[in-house]
Amino acid sequence: MNALVTAVWLSLSLAAVAFAGATPCRVCEKPITGKFYFVDDKARGGKFEICGDCVKLEAHCFACGLPVKSGFTSLPDGRFLCAACARDAVGSDEEAKKICLEARDDLDRLFSRYLRFPQTNIVLTIVDQFTLESLFKSPGYTRKCTAIFGATQSHSIGGRSQIHSINILSSLNKSQLEAVAAHEFGHAWINETLPTSRKATLSPDALEAFCELIAYTLMDDRRAAYQKQAINENPYTRGQLDAFLMAESHHGFNAVLDWMKSGEAAKLDAADPDGVRATQPTESAAAAAALPSYLLNAPPAVLPEKLILRTISGSATKRLAIINDQTFAVMDRTRVRLAKTNVIVRCLEIRPNSVLIRFEASGAKLELFLPEE
Repeated sequence: MNALVTAVWLSLSLAAVAFAGATPCRVCEKPITGKFYFVDDKARGGKFEICGDCVKLEAHCFACGLPVKSGFTSLPDGRFLCAACARDAVGSDEEAKKICLEARDDLDRLFSRYLRFPQTNIVLTIVDQFTLESLFKSPGYTRKCTAIFGATQSHSIGGRSQIHSINILSSLNKSQLEAVAAHEFGHAWINETLPTSRKATLSPDALEAFCELIAYTLMDDRRAAYQKQAINENPYTRGQLDAFLMAESHHGFNAVLDWMKSGEAAKLDAADPDGVRATQPTESAAAAAALPSYLLNAPPAVLPEKLILRTISGSATKRLAIINDQTFAVMDRTRVRLAKTNVIVRCLEIRPNSVLIRFEASGAKLELFLPEE
C-alpha cells in the first residue's frame, strides 16, 4: 500500500517563489513575506504554501507529510499527527476494527460473483508502528506484504485449515483504514486459495498489485477519489497495478482471477492486456476435454444484441438486478457480453421496475425497464 512516511514525502516545487505577499503558511499560519514552497498533502490531496522557516522543520505528520510545529499530537510510538490529521484519525482500536470488518463485508458484496474473503478464521489487530515494523523483520517474511500500514501472516492449522493474522497500523483515517484492510484481506484470500505452486511462481509485485486492485475497487465504490489516486500513483507495485487495471478493463475481473490461479507468466504486462488470457489448463478444462465430441461441438449460446433487464429481486433496501447474464447490486461494475461487443456497465440505481446504469467508457446513462408481462 503506502510507502514509509518520511521526510521524502516533502515534495518541493522546482523553484521557490519570492514575495508571496500575505499568503498564510500552512504550518505556522503566519503571513509569508519571503520565499515559500509548495508541499503536497498526502492525506487529503492538494498543494499548500509553506514558509522558508517551516520547510526546514525535521518533524512531519506521518499521515499528510507536512511539517509540524505546534498544536500537533505525539503518538506513543513516535509518530506525529498535525491538528487536521488528528481530527480525522480513528483513535479507538475497536472502532478501527469495526471499520475494517465492515469493509470486508462490502468486499464480499462487490466481488460476490467471483470470490469470498475469509470470514471466521481472521484475527484482526490494530497495532502501533513498532509492532508493525517488527513483523517485517521476522524470519521468512520477505515474500509477505511489506506495506507499512498493514501486514498479513497466514498459518496452517490441522491440515489445510488456515488462520490469518492481519495487523493494521493505528490512528489512520477512515479511508486509509478501509483501503489497507481491503489490501490485507486480499492477501488472506491469496494465502487461503491459491495453490502453493502458483504462489511460488507469482512475482511479489503481482501479488501486491492484485491486493491493490481489491483496495482500488473498494475505494471506487466508496467514491474516495483521493485515496484511489494515491493507490494509482503509488510506485509500490512497480507498475503491476497499471497492468492489472488494464487487464481488468479489457477482459473483466474474472479473467484476472483466473490468471492469478493458473496464469502462465509471473506478472502481467500493461502493454499486453491480452496476456491475462494465457493460463494453464485446469482440472475443469481437463474434464471438458473428456466430454463427448458431440457436446464439445455444440453451437455456442446466442448472445443478445442489446442490454436486457431480466429480473429485479430482493428487498427495497437491498435489491439485485439481472442484466443479460450478469447480476448487479447498486454500484456494481462489470463487463456484459453482447452479440457484437462487450460493454462495461455500472449499476447506479435499482428501482421497483427499472434500473439506471452508466456505460463506463462514455459516461452515458441508460434506464432499463422490466419487460411487460
